[in-house]
Amino acid sequence: MILSRRSFLKVAGLSAVAVAGASMFTGCSFNHLFTTEVHYSAKTGETGLEAIVKSLNESQFANAVPGHSDLYSDPAKCKSAVETQLNGTKILASIKDLNTVEVDDSTKLAEKKDKDGNLVKENGKQVYVIEAVLKKKTSTSTNG
Repeated sequence: MILSRRSFLKVAGLSAVAVAGASMFTGCSFNHLFTTEVHYSAKTGETGLEAIVKSLNESQFANAVPGHSDLYSDPAKCKSAVETQLNGTKILASIKDLNTVEVDDSTKLAEKKDKDGNLVKENGKQVYVIEAVLKKKTSTSTNG
């Protein structure tokens, strides 16, 4: 195989882009500048949603929405972002009975807390998450 200077430069350029871009896919933690973490729960009094809530909280595709938390100070925007996340990707289609739930109006932005109830801070700043509350779809709901 003969490697011309032009081919070498193409491969070298693509390699540099691949190495630089790989850092975006570390998966170690959320980048709070570009995404807002989402925690799912069932609406008080709703039963039978435990498996769906657990699957969503464990899914790497459902536990964050695009954009810094400053975008979600309005509860309606929180609800809309989570609805878009749940309805806009086929990756979540494997979650059984996901189409039987909807996002409740009580979904809101909240301060992130650890398992002991202490506020979580990164670099001295408070971290926020969307607390997404799910409920069973009502029979009058439409997907239109």
